[in-house]
Amino acid sequence: MSTPSSSSTPIAARVAIVTGGTRGIGLGISRGLLRDGLAVAVVYQRDEAAAASARAELEKLGGRVLVVKADVSTRAGAEQVVARVVETWGRLDVLVNNAGIFRFAFLEEMDEQFLDSILQGNFKSVVFMMQAALPFLKKGEHPRVLNASSIAGRMSDVGLIAYGVSKASIDMLTRIAAAELAPHGITVNAYAPGILFTEMTREMIESRGQEQVKQIPAGRFGTPDDAAGVIRFLCSPAADYLTGEVIGIDGGMFKVQNPYRAQEFARKGS
Repeated sequence: MSTPSSSSTPIAARVAIVTGGTRGIGLGISRGLLRDGLAVAVVYQRDEAAAASARAELEKLGGRVLVVKADVSTRAGAEQVVARVVETWGRLDVLVNNAGIFRFAFLEEMDEQFLDSILQGNFKSVVFMMQAALPFLKKGEHPRVLNASSIAGRMSDVGLIAYGVSKASIDMLTRIAAAELAPHGITVNAYAPGILFTEMTREMIESRGQEQVKQIPAGRFGTPDDAAGVIRFLCSPAADYLTGEVIGIDGGMFKVQNPYRAQEFARKGS
């Protein structure tokens, strides 16, 4: 699954890597960047069916697509991805660290293996990908790093100690790396989704979504395309002066208490 959909001859156009790019938010980001004319390498770890489906969908949009299977939670896997992309297209301009692991566990339930898997998948993978990509991003055009955070990195949620800490670490990594990489013209930002409707969140939304949506001023759950719109802007030349930010993609969730009251008031006046 690592054969590109077009010639392997390097082409002078911006190139992006999207980890976790074959499903959910990652697939939405991959679609968006392709539409903006970037060559896009989508990375997956296990789900062959999702990878094949994503490749077929993305190729219909035209442009250049590369699908790479790798475990980016290891340094070797991250280096493999970057080497494959540079070998294929000769450059790298955008890195979207979207892959991650979401699991509930109470404090008394967490063992060492659980903690290691969350931190490896959500924090170390980002570090490894950034380190592998950096030599090529330094030579890129409008070079970008985008890291997937979460509202759970800012909002304490029962059962999400490991996940919340891993995403809070992404926020700090993003801010510090933004300063360290600024001399090279590389911007580093993070995006923090709220509840976006994907296969991963379907069960949660269906079981208790009616209560949760009351805490979203926008009055609905987000979609992968909502996330993609933000990423597309951050990857564009228009965002050259924006770095070190953690941008919420959450419809205003938990920015204010009881937003449903505004919805009820608006309905009365209509």
